[in-house]
Amino acid sequence: QCILPVRIWVFNCLLDIAQILKLRTLLNCAEVCCTWKAIIQSGTLWSQINFSVEKDWITDGTMKQILQNYRPFVIHLNLRGCTFLKWPSECKNIQDLNLSECFNVTDMMVQRIVEGCPCLLYLNLSCTLITNKTLRELSRNCLNLQYLSLAYCYRFTDKGFMYLTTGNGCHNLVHLNLSGCTQMTVNGFRYISAGCPSLKEIVINDMPTLSDSCVLALIARCQCLSVVSLLDAPHISDVALKAIAEVAKLKTFRTQGEICYSIIYTSTERTEVILFHLCCLMTDASLKSVAKLKNLHNLDISLCNKVSDTGIQYLTEGSSSTKLRELNVSYCSLITDTSVMRIAQRLCKLYHLNLSYCERLTDMSLEWVSGSSICSLDISGCNIQDQGLASLQGIFLKKLVLAGCVSVTDVGMEKLCKTVRDLEHVDVSHCGALSDSAIRAVSFYCRGLVTLRMSGCPKMTDMAVQYLTSGSQYLRELDVSGCVLLTDRSLRRLERVCPPLGSISMVCCSSISKVAALKLRPHVKHWEHSNDNPPYWFGYNMGQIVSPVTRPIKTDDTKWRISSQC
Repeated sequence: QCILPVRIWVFNCLLDIAQILKLRTLLNCAEVCCTWKAIIQSGTLWSQINFSVEKDWITDGTMKQILQNYRPFVIHLNLRGCTFLKWPSECKNIQDLNLSECFNVTDMMVQRIVEGCPCLLYLNLSCTLITNKTLRELSRNCLNLQYLSLAYCYRFTDKGFMYLTTGNGCHNLVHLNLSGCTQMTVNGFRYISAGCPSLKEIVINDMPTLSDSCVLALIARCQCLSVVSLLDAPHISDVALKAIAEVAKLKTFRTQGEICYSIIYTSTERTEVILFHLCCLMTDASLKSVAKLKNLHNLDISLCNKVSDTGIQYLTEGSSSTKLRELNVSYCSLITDTSVMRIAQRLCKLYHLNLSYCERLTDMSLEWVSGSSICSLDISGCNIQDQGLASLQGIFLKKLVLAGCVSVTDVGMEKLCKTVRDLEHVDVSHCGALSDSAIRAVSFYCRGLVTLRMSGCPKMTDMAVQYLTSGSQYLRELDVSGCVLLTDRSLRRLERVCPPLGSISMVCCSSISKVAALKLRPHVKHWEHSNDNPPYWFGYNMGQIVSPVTRPIKTDDTKWRISSQC
Protein backbone atom coordinates (compact mmCIF):
# COMPACT_ATOMS: atom_id res chain seq x y z
CA GLN A 1 0.00 0.00 0.00
CA CYS A 2 2.96 2.34 0.57
CA ILE A 3 4.94 1.32 -2.50
CA LEU A 4 2.19 2.01 -5.03
CA PRO A 5 1.79 5.76 -4.24
CA VAL A 6 5.56 6.15 -4.35
CA ARG A 7 5.72 4.56 -7.81
CA ILE A 8 2.95 6.84 -9.03
CA TRP A 9 4.77 9.85 -7.61
CA VAL A 10 8.03 8.83 -9.29
CA PHE A 11 6.25 8.26 -12.60
CA ASN A 12 4.60 11.69 -12.44
CA CYS A 13 7.93 13.35 -11.63
CA LEU A 14 9.61 11.69 -14.59
CA LEU A 15 6.66 12.70 -16.77
CA ASP A 16 7.05 16.32 -15.70
CA ILE A 17 10.74 16.20 -16.60
CA ALA A 18 9.99 14.65 -19.97
CA GLN A 19 7.58 17.47 -20.83
CA ILE A 20 10.42 20.02 -20.93
CA LEU A 21 12.71 17.91 -23.10
CA LYS A 22 13.21 18.51 -26.80
CA LEU A 23 11.77 16.12 -29.35
CA ARG A 24 15.13 14.63 -30.29
CA THR A 25 15.93 13.97 -26.64
CA LEU A 26 12.56 12.30 -26.12
CA LEU A 27 13.20 9.90 -28.98
CA ASN A 28 16.61 9.02 -27.57
CA CYS A 29 15.20 8.47 -24.06
CA ALA A 30 12.63 6.03 -25.43
CA GLU A 31 15.49 3.70 -26.45
CA VAL A 32 17.12 3.53 -22.98
CA CYS A 33 14.90 0.95 -21.29
CA CYS A 34 11.31 -0.30 -21.08
CA THR A 35 10.45 2.01 -18.17
CA TRP A 36 11.63 5.11 -19.98
CA LYS A 37 9.86 3.97 -23.13
CA ALA A 38 6.59 3.64 -21.21
CA ILE A 39 6.99 7.18 -19.89
CA ILE A 40 7.84 8.63 -23.31
CA GLN A 41 4.81 6.91 -24.85
CA SER A 42 2.45 8.71 -22.49
CA GLY A 43 -0.21 10.54 -24.48
CA THR A 44 0.19 13.82 -22.57
CA LEU A 45 3.67 14.30 -24.07
CA TRP A 46 2.39 14.19 -27.63
CA SER A 47 -0.66 16.44 -27.55
CA GLN A 48 1.48 19.36 -28.76
CA ILE A 49 4.17 18.69 -31.36
CA ASN A 50 6.33 21.46 -32.78
CA PHE A 51 8.32 20.22 -35.78
CA SER A 52 9.20 23.80 -36.72
CA VAL A 53 12.06 24.01 -34.22
CA GLU A 54 13.29 20.53 -35.21
CA LYS A 55 13.26 21.02 -38.99
CA ASP A 56 17.07 21.20 -39.21
CA TRP A 57 17.48 17.51 -38.44
CA ILE A 58 14.11 15.75 -38.67
CA THR A 59 13.27 13.78 -41.80
CA ASP A 60 9.99 12.96 -43.47
CA GLY A 61 10.29 9.33 -42.34
CA THR A 62 10.82 10.28 -38.68
CA MET A 63 7.88 12.67 -38.68
CA LYS A 64 5.65 10.09 -40.35
CA GLN A 65 6.56 7.47 -37.75
CA ILE A 66 5.91 9.86 -34.84
CA LEU A 67 2.49 10.89 -36.14
CA GLN A 68 1.50 7.30 -36.87
CA ASN A 69 2.50 6.16 -33.38
CA TYR A 70 0.86 9.00 -31.48
CA ARG A 71 -1.87 10.24 -33.83
CA PRO A 72 -4.72 9.62 -31.29
CA PHE A 73 -3.07 12.11 -28.93
CA VAL A 74 -1.94 14.88 -31.33
CA ILE A 75 -4.09 18.00 -30.96
CA HIS A 76 -1.66 20.86 -31.78
CA LEU A 77 0.76 20.41 -34.69
CA ASN A 78 3.22 23.07 -35.87
CA LEU A 79 4.89 22.49 -39.26
CA ARG A 80 5.91 26.08 -39.92
CA GLY A 81 8.71 26.33 -42.47
CA CYS A 82 9.01 22.56 -42.91
CA THR A 83 9.18 22.82 -46.68
CA PHE A 84 10.47 19.29 -47.35
CA LEU A 85 7.93 17.45 -45.23
CA LYS A 86 4.79 15.76 -46.56
CA TRP A 87 1.47 15.12 -44.90
CA PRO A 88 1.94 11.52 -43.70
CA SER A 89 -1.40 10.22 -42.53
CA GLU A 90 -4.72 11.13 -41.04
CA CYS A 91 -4.61 12.60 -37.54
CA LYS A 92 -8.31 12.86 -36.88
CA ASN A 93 -8.03 14.62 -33.52
CA ILE A 94 -5.96 17.59 -34.67
CA GLN A 95 -7.54 20.91 -33.70
CA ASP A 96 -4.67 23.33 -34.30
CA LEU A 97 -2.53 23.07 -37.47
CA ASN A 98 0.17 25.53 -38.56
CA LEU A 99 1.38 25.16 -42.17
CA SER A 100 2.70 28.69 -42.60
CA GLU A 101 5.76 29.16 -44.83
CA CYS A 102 5.43 25.59 -46.11
CA PHE A 103 5.94 26.29 -49.80
CA ASN A 104 5.36 22.65 -50.73
CA VAL A 105 1.74 22.77 -49.53
CA THR A 106 -0.65 22.19 -52.43
CA ASP A 107 -4.40 22.31 -52.83
CA MET A 108 -4.47 18.51 -52.98
CA MET A 109 -2.60 18.25 -49.67
CA VAL A 110 -4.98 20.67 -47.98
CA GLN A 111 -7.90 18.63 -49.29
CA ARG A 112 -6.53 15.45 -47.67
CA ILE A 113 -5.95 17.32 -44.42
CA VAL A 114 -9.40 18.88 -44.08
CA GLU A 115 -11.16 15.66 -45.11
CA GLY A 116 -9.24 13.68 -42.49
CA CYS A 117 -9.38 16.26 -39.66
CA PRO A 118 -13.05 16.97 -38.88
CA CYS A 119 -12.19 18.59 -35.52
CA LEU A 120 -9.98 21.32 -37.04
CA LEU A 121 -10.49 24.66 -35.27
CA TYR A 122 -7.30 26.62 -36.09
CA LEU A 123 -5.60 26.61 -39.49
CA ASN A 124 -2.66 28.79 -40.49
CA LEU A 125 -1.87 28.80 -44.23
CA SER A 126 0.00 32.10 -44.37
CA CYS A 127 2.83 32.44 -46.90
CA THR A 128 1.79 29.36 -48.88
CA LEU A 129 0.88 28.81 -52.54
CA ILE A 130 -2.74 27.75 -52.08
CA THR A 131 -5.39 28.81 -54.61
CA ASN A 132 -9.17 29.05 -54.82
CA LYS A 133 -9.40 25.25 -54.73
CA THR A 134 -8.24 25.27 -51.13
CA LEU A 135 -10.92 27.78 -50.12
CA ARG A 136 -13.51 25.58 -51.83
CA GLU A 137 -12.41 22.57 -49.79
CA LEU A 138 -12.49 24.62 -46.58
CA SER A 139 -16.08 25.66 -47.33
CA ARG A 140 -17.03 22.01 -47.88
CA ASN A 141 -15.32 20.26 -44.97
CA CYS A 142 -14.34 22.69 -42.18
CA LEU A 143 -17.64 22.97 -40.37
CA ASN A 144 -16.03 23.92 -37.02
CA LEU A 145 -13.17 26.12 -38.23
CA GLN A 146 -12.81 29.28 -36.10
CA TYR A 147 -9.35 30.64 -36.91
CA LEU A 148 -8.00 31.04 -40.44
CA SER A 149 -4.86 32.86 -41.58
CA LEU A 150 -4.27 33.47 -45.29
CA ALA A 151 -1.74 36.27 -44.82
CA TYR A 152 0.52 36.88 -47.82
CA CYS A 153 -1.13 34.20 -49.96
CA TYR A 154 -1.22 35.73 -53.43
CA ARG A 155 -2.69 32.98 -55.62
CA PHE A 156 -6.32 32.98 -54.53
CA THR A 157 -8.84 35.57 -55.77
CA ASP A 158 -12.23 36.93 -54.79
CA LYS A 159 -13.83 33.85 -56.31
CA GLY A 160 -12.33 31.71 -53.54
CA PHE A 161 -14.38 33.52 -50.92
CA MET A 162 -17.49 33.11 -53.02
CA TYR A 163 -17.45 29.45 -51.97
CA LEU A 164 -17.97 30.56 -48.36
CA THR A 165 -21.45 31.76 -49.25
CA THR A 166 -22.43 28.46 -50.90
CA GLY A 167 -20.72 25.80 -48.78
CA ASN A 168 -21.43 24.56 -45.26
CA GLY A 169 -17.99 25.30 -43.80
CA CYS A 170 -16.33 28.39 -42.33
CA HIS A 171 -19.60 29.95 -41.22
CA ASN A 172 -18.32 29.88 -37.62
CA LEU A 173 -15.11 31.76 -38.37
CA VAL A 174 -14.15 34.08 -35.51
CA HIS A 175 -10.68 35.23 -36.63
CA LEU A 176 -9.50 35.95 -40.18
CA ASN A 177 -6.08 37.26 -41.22
CA LEU A 178 -5.78 38.65 -44.77
CA SER A 179 -2.64 40.76 -44.32
CA GLY A 180 -0.75 41.42 -47.54
CA CYS A 181 -3.45 39.93 -49.81
CA THR A 182 -3.42 42.89 -52.15
CA GLN A 183 -5.23 40.97 -54.91
CA MET A 184 -8.52 41.19 -53.06
CA THR A 185 -11.21 43.66 -54.16
CA VAL A 186 -14.57 44.85 -52.87
CA ASN A 187 -16.26 41.66 -54.10
CA GLY A 188 -14.03 39.48 -51.96
CA PHE A 189 -14.91 41.39 -48.80
CA ARG A 190 -18.58 41.26 -49.75
CA TYR A 191 -18.39 37.44 -49.94
CA ILE A 192 -16.65 37.31 -46.54
CA SER A 193 -19.37 39.44 -45.01
CA ALA A 194 -22.08 37.15 -46.37
CA GLY A 195 -20.33 33.87 -45.53
CA CYS A 196 -18.85 34.72 -42.11
CA PRO A 197 -21.43 36.74 -40.16
CA SER A 198 -19.96 35.62 -36.79
CA LEU A 199 -16.54 37.13 -37.52
CA LYS A 200 -15.15 38.92 -34.45
CA GLU A 201 -11.49 39.56 -35.34
CA ILE A 202 -10.19 40.79 -38.70
CA VAL A 203 -6.54 41.57 -39.51
CA ILE A 204 -5.93 43.40 -42.79
CA ASN A 205 -2.42 44.80 -42.31
CA ASP A 206 -0.01 45.74 -45.06
CA MET A 207 -2.81 46.40 -47.56
CA PRO A 208 -2.06 49.58 -49.53
CA THR A 209 -4.93 48.68 -51.90
CA LEU A 210 -7.54 48.61 -49.12
CA SER A 211 -10.24 51.23 -49.63
CA ASP A 212 -13.27 52.51 -47.76
CA SER A 213 -15.50 50.47 -50.07
CA CYS A 214 -13.80 47.25 -48.95
CA VAL A 215 -14.35 48.07 -45.28
CA LEU A 216 -17.97 49.05 -45.84
CA ALA A 217 -18.62 45.80 -47.71
CA LEU A 218 -17.04 43.81 -44.87
CA ILE A 219 -19.06 45.32 -42.04
CA ALA A 220 -22.36 45.13 -43.93
CA ARG A 221 -23.13 41.82 -42.15
CA CYS A 222 -20.11 41.35 -39.86
CA GLN A 223 -21.49 43.42 -37.01
CA CYS A 224 -19.88 41.47 -34.17
CA LEU A 225 -16.33 42.71 -34.81
CA SER A 226 -14.40 43.39 -31.60
CA VAL A 227 -10.81 43.46 -32.96
CA VAL A 228 -9.86 45.38 -36.10
CA SER A 229 -6.29 45.88 -37.34
CA LEU A 230 -5.67 48.15 -40.33
CA LEU A 231 -1.95 48.83 -40.07
CA ASP A 232 -0.39 50.26 -43.24
CA ALA A 233 -3.71 51.01 -44.94
CA PRO A 234 -3.08 54.58 -46.14
CA HIS A 235 -6.28 54.99 -48.16
CA ILE A 236 -8.69 54.42 -45.28
CA SER A 237 -10.55 57.62 -44.38
CA ASP A 238 -13.00 58.79 -41.73
CA VAL A 239 -15.86 57.33 -43.77
CA ALA A 240 -14.79 53.76 -43.08
CA LEU A 241 -13.80 54.46 -39.50
CA LYS A 242 -17.14 56.07 -38.71
CA ALA A 243 -18.92 53.02 -40.12
CA ILE A 244 -16.78 50.70 -37.99
CA ALA A 245 -17.53 52.74 -34.88
CA GLU A 246 -21.28 52.64 -35.49
CA VAL A 247 -21.50 48.93 -36.23
CA ALA A 248 -18.67 47.06 -34.49
CA LYS A 249 -18.30 46.25 -30.79
CA LEU A 250 -14.65 47.21 -30.66
CA LYS A 251 -12.28 46.11 -27.91
CA THR A 252 -9.07 46.52 -29.91
CA PHE A 253 -8.35 48.88 -32.78
CA ARG A 254 -4.96 49.24 -34.49
CA THR A 255 -4.03 51.65 -37.22
CA GLN A 256 -1.34 54.07 -38.29
CA GLY A 257 -0.91 56.86 -40.78
CA GLU A 258 -1.88 60.48 -41.17
CA ILE A 259 -5.64 60.30 -40.69
CA CYS A 260 -7.77 62.14 -38.13
CA TYR A 261 -9.60 59.59 -36.01
CA SER A 262 -11.83 61.83 -33.90
CA ILE A 263 -14.98 60.24 -35.36
CA ILE A 264 -14.25 56.79 -34.02
CA TYR A 265 -13.82 57.81 -30.39
CA THR A 266 -17.34 58.88 -29.51
CA SER A 267 -18.93 55.63 -30.64
CA THR A 268 -16.53 53.05 -29.18
CA GLU A 269 -16.88 53.29 -25.43
CA ARG A 270 -16.22 49.52 -25.15
CA THR A 271 -12.77 49.87 -26.68
CA GLU A 272 -9.97 48.41 -24.51
CA VAL A 273 -6.93 48.81 -26.78
CA ILE A 274 -6.11 51.66 -29.17
CA LEU A 275 -2.82 51.92 -31.04
CA PHE A 276 -2.24 55.17 -32.94
CA HIS A 277 1.39 54.56 -33.87
CA LEU A 278 2.79 57.28 -36.16
CA CYS A 279 -0.45 59.25 -36.46
CA CYS A 280 0.95 62.66 -37.24
CA LEU A 281 -2.43 64.43 -37.03
CA MET A 282 -3.17 63.20 -33.50
CA THR A 283 -3.56 66.32 -31.31
CA ASP A 284 -4.60 67.21 -27.78
CA ALA A 285 -8.19 67.62 -28.98
CA SER A 286 -8.14 64.07 -30.36
CA LEU A 287 -6.80 62.77 -27.06
CA LYS A 288 -9.64 64.56 -25.29
CA SER A 289 -12.04 62.41 -27.28
CA VAL A 290 -10.06 59.27 -26.42
CA ALA A 291 -10.33 60.18 -22.73
CA LYS A 292 -14.10 59.69 -22.92
CA LEU A 293 -13.69 55.94 -23.40
CA LYS A 294 -14.77 54.09 -20.27
CA ASN A 295 -12.92 50.79 -20.63
CA LEU A 296 -9.59 51.78 -22.18
CA HIS A 297 -6.80 49.47 -20.94
CA ASN A 298 -3.99 50.01 -23.46
CA LEU A 299 -3.14 53.23 -25.31
CA ASP A 300 -0.25 53.70 -27.76
CA ILE A 301 0.31 57.25 -29.04
CA SER A 302 4.00 56.86 -29.84
CA LEU A 303 5.41 59.26 -32.45
CA CYS A 304 2.36 61.53 -32.12
CA ASN A 305 4.51 64.64 -31.85
CA LYS A 306 1.58 67.07 -31.60
CA VAL A 307 0.40 65.70 -28.26
CA SER A 308 1.46 67.92 -25.34
CA ASP A 309 0.91 68.14 -21.57
CA THR A 310 -2.63 69.36 -22.22
CA GLY A 311 -3.56 66.15 -24.01
CA ILE A 312 -2.12 64.04 -21.20
CA GLN A 313 -4.15 66.08 -18.74
CA TYR A 314 -7.33 65.23 -20.65
CA LEU A 315 -6.36 61.56 -20.54
CA THR A 316 -5.58 61.44 -16.81
CA GLU A 317 -8.86 63.18 -15.98
CA GLY A 318 -10.90 60.97 -18.33
CA SER A 319 -13.21 58.04 -17.74
CA SER A 320 -10.49 55.36 -18.06
CA SER A 321 -8.01 56.87 -15.61
CA THR A 322 -8.68 54.08 -13.11
CA LYS A 323 -8.52 51.28 -15.72
CA LEU A 324 -5.59 52.15 -17.96
CA ARG A 325 -2.86 49.48 -17.67
CA GLU A 326 -0.41 50.30 -20.46
CA LEU A 327 0.57 53.68 -21.88
CA ASN A 328 3.10 54.39 -24.62
CA VAL A 329 4.03 58.06 -25.24
CA SER A 330 7.47 57.45 -26.74
CA TYR A 331 8.82 60.10 -29.11
CA CYS A 332 6.17 62.61 -27.98
CA SER A 333 8.59 65.52 -27.95
CA LEU A 334 6.23 68.05 -26.32
CA ILE A 335 5.62 66.06 -23.15
CA THR A 336 7.37 67.34 -19.99
CA ASP A 337 7.74 66.31 -16.34
CA THR A 338 4.28 67.73 -15.64
CA SER A 339 2.71 64.97 -17.70
CA VAL A 340 4.64 62.30 -15.82
CA MET A 341 3.40 63.81 -12.54
CA ARG A 342 -0.21 63.55 -13.70
CA ILE A 343 0.29 60.03 -15.02
CA ALA A 344 1.83 58.81 -11.76
CA GLN A 345 -0.79 60.45 -9.58
CA ARG A 346 -3.99 59.79 -11.54
CA LEU A 347 -3.45 56.46 -13.36
CA CYS A 348 -3.59 54.31 -10.25
CA LYS A 349 -3.57 50.94 -12.05
CA LEU A 350 -0.93 51.71 -14.66
CA TYR A 351 1.47 48.78 -15.06
CA HIS A 352 3.63 49.70 -18.07
CA LEU A 353 4.80 53.19 -19.02
CA ASN A 354 6.94 53.95 -22.08
CA LEU A 355 8.59 57.41 -22.00
CA SER A 356 11.43 56.60 -24.38
CA TYR A 357 12.95 59.48 -26.35
CA CYS A 358 10.77 62.16 -24.76
CA GLU A 359 13.52 64.72 -24.96
CA ARG A 360 12.04 67.23 -22.53
CA LEU A 361 11.95 64.88 -19.55
CA THR A 362 14.43 65.40 -16.70
CA ASP A 363 15.33 63.69 -13.43
CA MET A 364 12.25 65.25 -11.86
CA SER A 365 10.04 62.87 -13.85
CA LEU A 366 11.52 59.87 -12.03
CA GLU A 367 10.82 61.51 -8.68
CA TRP A 368 7.15 61.62 -9.62
CA VAL A 369 7.20 57.96 -10.71
CA SER A 370 8.40 56.94 -7.24
CA GLY A 371 5.65 55.37 -5.19
CA SER A 372 3.40 54.72 -8.20
CA SER A 373 1.87 51.43 -9.40
CA ILE A 374 4.25 51.19 -12.39
CA CYS A 375 6.10 47.88 -12.66
CA SER A 376 7.57 48.31 -16.16
CA LEU A 377 9.32 51.55 -17.17
CA ASP A 378 11.05 52.48 -20.43
CA ILE A 379 13.09 55.71 -20.39
CA SER A 380 15.42 54.92 -23.29
CA GLY A 381 17.13 57.94 -24.82
CA CYS A 382 15.89 60.37 -22.15
CA ASN A 383 18.05 62.99 -20.48
CA ILE A 384 18.18 61.01 -17.24
CA GLN A 385 21.19 61.23 -14.93
CA ASP A 386 22.33 59.57 -11.71
CA GLN A 387 20.26 61.86 -9.53
CA GLY A 388 17.07 60.72 -11.22
CA LEU A 389 17.84 57.03 -10.75
CA ALA A 390 18.67 57.63 -7.09
CA SER A 391 15.24 59.21 -6.57
CA LEU A 392 13.35 56.04 -7.62
CA GLN A 393 12.01 54.72 -4.33
CA GLY A 394 8.93 52.98 -3.05
CA ILE A 395 8.17 51.36 -6.40
CA PHE A 396 7.78 47.67 -7.19
CA LEU A 397 9.69 47.92 -10.48
CA LYS A 398 10.32 44.64 -12.33
CA LYS A 399 11.43 45.91 -15.74
CA LEU A 400 13.61 48.93 -16.48
CA VAL A 401 14.90 50.01 -19.89
CA LEU A 402 17.71 52.60 -19.87
CA ALA A 403 19.03 52.02 -23.39
CA GLY A 404 20.85 55.06 -24.73
CA CYS A 405 20.91 56.99 -21.45
CA VAL A 406 24.50 58.13 -21.94
CA SER A 407 24.62 60.26 -18.77
CA VAL A 408 23.97 57.34 -16.41
CA THR A 409 27.09 56.12 -14.58
CA ASP A 410 28.00 53.32 -12.19
CA VAL A 411 27.13 55.52 -9.22
CA GLY A 412 23.55 55.99 -10.39
CA MET A 413 23.08 52.28 -11.09
CA GLU A 414 24.33 51.34 -7.63
CA LYS A 415 21.97 53.81 -5.93
CA LEU A 416 19.11 52.52 -8.05
CA CYS A 417 19.72 48.86 -7.29
CA LYS A 418 19.96 49.51 -3.56
CA THR A 419 16.39 50.83 -3.46
CA VAL A 420 14.77 48.88 -6.33
CA ARG A 421 15.72 45.26 -5.67
CA ASP A 422 12.85 43.53 -7.45
CA LEU A 423 14.21 44.13 -10.95
CA GLU A 424 13.98 41.10 -13.22
CA HIS A 425 14.56 42.66 -16.66
CA VAL A 426 17.24 45.33 -17.14
CA ASP A 427 18.37 46.96 -20.40
CA VAL A 428 21.40 49.26 -20.23
CA SER A 429 22.36 48.93 -23.90
CA HIS A 430 24.51 51.75 -25.28
CA CYS A 431 25.03 53.33 -21.87
CA GLY A 432 28.68 53.96 -22.68
CA ALA A 433 29.62 55.31 -19.25
CA LEU A 434 28.77 52.06 -17.43
CA SER A 435 31.46 49.59 -16.45
CA ASP A 436 31.82 46.40 -14.41
CA SER A 437 30.78 48.18 -11.21
CA ALA A 438 27.26 48.71 -12.57
CA ILE A 439 26.86 45.01 -13.32
CA ARG A 440 28.21 44.18 -9.88
CA ALA A 441 25.46 46.31 -8.31
CA VAL A 442 22.75 44.75 -10.46
CA SER A 443 23.95 41.23 -9.72
CA PHE A 444 24.39 41.79 -5.97
CA TYR A 445 21.18 43.65 -5.17
CA CYS A 446 18.75 42.28 -7.81
CA ARG A 447 18.91 38.58 -7.06
CA GLY A 448 15.90 37.74 -9.21
CA LEU A 449 17.45 39.06 -12.45
CA VAL A 450 16.17 37.13 -15.49
CA THR A 451 17.14 39.28 -18.50
CA LEU A 452 20.11 41.61 -18.95
CA ARG A 453 20.94 43.56 -22.10
CA MET A 454 24.21 45.49 -22.11
CA SER A 455 25.04 45.63 -25.81
CA GLY A 456 27.15 48.57 -26.89
CA CYS A 457 28.80 49.03 -23.47
CA PRO A 458 32.51 49.14 -24.42
CA LYS A 459 33.84 49.31 -20.85
CA MET A 460 32.49 45.90 -19.81
CA THR A 461 35.15 43.26 -19.21
CA ASP A 462 35.24 39.62 -18.14
CA MET A 463 34.80 40.78 -14.55
CA ALA A 464 31.23 41.88 -15.35
CA VAL A 465 30.36 38.36 -16.50
CA GLN A 466 32.00 36.95 -13.38
CA TYR A 467 29.72 39.10 -11.23
CA LEU A 468 26.70 37.84 -13.17
CA THR A 469 27.54 34.17 -12.92
CA SER A 470 28.14 34.40 -9.19
CA GLY A 471 25.11 36.49 -8.22
CA SER A 472 22.34 36.05 -10.81
CA GLN A 473 21.27 32.44 -10.45
CA TYR A 474 18.04 32.90 -12.44
CA LEU A 475 19.56 34.63 -15.48
CA ARG A 476 17.97 33.32 -18.69
CA GLU A 477 18.79 35.91 -21.36
CA LEU A 478 22.00 37.88 -21.88
CA ASP A 479 23.02 40.30 -24.64
CA VAL A 480 26.66 41.41 -24.68
CA SER A 481 26.86 42.46 -28.33
CA GLY A 482 29.52 45.07 -28.92
CA CYS A 483 31.26 44.44 -25.58
CA VAL A 484 34.61 44.24 -27.31
CA LEU A 485 36.67 43.62 -24.14
CA LEU A 486 35.01 40.30 -23.34
CA THR A 487 37.17 37.25 -24.00
CA ASP A 488 36.81 33.47 -24.04
CA ARG A 489 37.10 33.48 -20.25
CA SER A 490 33.58 34.94 -20.03
CA LEU A 491 32.13 32.06 -22.05
CA ARG A 492 33.69 29.48 -19.78
CA ARG A 493 31.95 31.12 -16.86
CA LEU A 494 28.63 31.36 -18.72
CA GLU A 495 28.80 27.68 -19.58
CA ARG A 496 28.56 26.91 -15.88
CA VAL A 497 25.16 28.61 -15.56
CA CYS A 498 23.50 26.81 -18.51
CA PRO A 499 20.72 26.21 -17.62
CA PRO A 500 18.96 28.41 -16.65
CA LEU A 501 20.74 30.63 -19.20
CA GLY A 502 19.04 29.88 -22.51
CA SER A 503 19.78 32.87 -24.76
CA ILE A 504 23.10 34.58 -25.48
CA SER A 505 23.88 37.28 -28.07
CA MET A 506 27.54 38.07 -28.78
CA VAL A 507 27.42 40.02 -32.03
CA CYS A 508 30.45 42.22 -32.77
CA CYS A 509 32.48 40.69 -29.92
CA SER A 510 35.86 40.75 -31.62
CA SER A 511 37.79 39.34 -28.63
CA ILE A 512 35.67 36.19 -28.36
CA SER A 513 36.89 33.42 -30.61
CA LYS A 514 34.59 31.38 -32.80
CA VAL A 515 35.81 28.16 -31.20
CA ALA A 516 34.85 29.28 -27.70
CA ALA A 517 31.49 30.60 -28.89
CA LEU A 518 30.62 27.31 -30.59
CA LYS A 519 31.32 25.40 -27.36
CA LEU A 520 28.55 27.39 -25.68
CA ARG A 521 26.03 26.86 -28.48
CA PRO A 522 24.78 23.35 -27.49
CA HIS A 523 23.91 24.62 -24.01
CA VAL A 524 21.48 27.39 -25.05
CA LYS A 525 18.35 27.67 -27.19
CA HIS A 526 19.24 31.01 -28.79
CA TRP A 527 22.82 31.74 -29.81
CA GLU A 528 24.37 34.59 -31.80
CA HIS A 529 28.02 35.41 -32.37
CA SER A 530 30.21 37.32 -34.78
CA ASN A 531 33.70 38.81 -34.82
CA ASP A 532 32.69 41.79 -36.93
CA ASN A 533 33.66 45.31 -35.97
CA PRO A 534 30.87 47.25 -34.24
CA PRO A 535 28.81 49.40 -36.64
CA TYR A 536 29.16 53.16 -36.57
CA TRP A 537 25.93 53.70 -34.63
CA PHE A 538 27.42 51.86 -31.64
CA GLY A 539 29.36 55.05 -30.98
CA TYR A 540 32.75 53.59 -31.85
CA ASN A 541 35.12 55.31 -34.25
CA MET A 542 36.79 53.18 -36.91
CA GLY A 543 36.89 50.14 -34.65
CA GLN A 544 38.17 52.08 -31.65
CA ILE A 545 36.32 53.18 -28.54
CA VAL A 546 35.62 56.90 -28.40
CA SER A 547 36.92 57.08 -24.83
CA PRO A 548 39.78 54.55 -24.78
CA VAL A 549 39.59 51.87 -22.11
CA THR A 550 42.75 50.37 -20.68
CA ARG A 551 43.21 46.75 -19.74
CA PRO A 552 46.30 44.64 -18.99
CA ILE A 553 47.86 42.73 -21.89
CA LYS A 554 50.44 40.06 -21.25
CA THR A 555 53.57 40.37 -23.41
CA ASP A 556 56.00 37.70 -24.51
CA ASP A 557 58.41 38.47 -21.67
CA THR A 558 55.60 37.66 -19.15
CA LYS A 559 55.38 41.28 -18.08
CA TRP A 560 52.14 43.18 -18.18
CA ARG A 561 51.69 46.39 -20.05
CA ILE A 562 48.70 48.70 -20.35
CA SER A 563 47.33 49.20 -23.81
CA SER A 564 44.40 51.16 -25.18
CA GLN A 565 42.31 49.06 -27.52
CA CYS A 566 38.72 48.24 -28.31
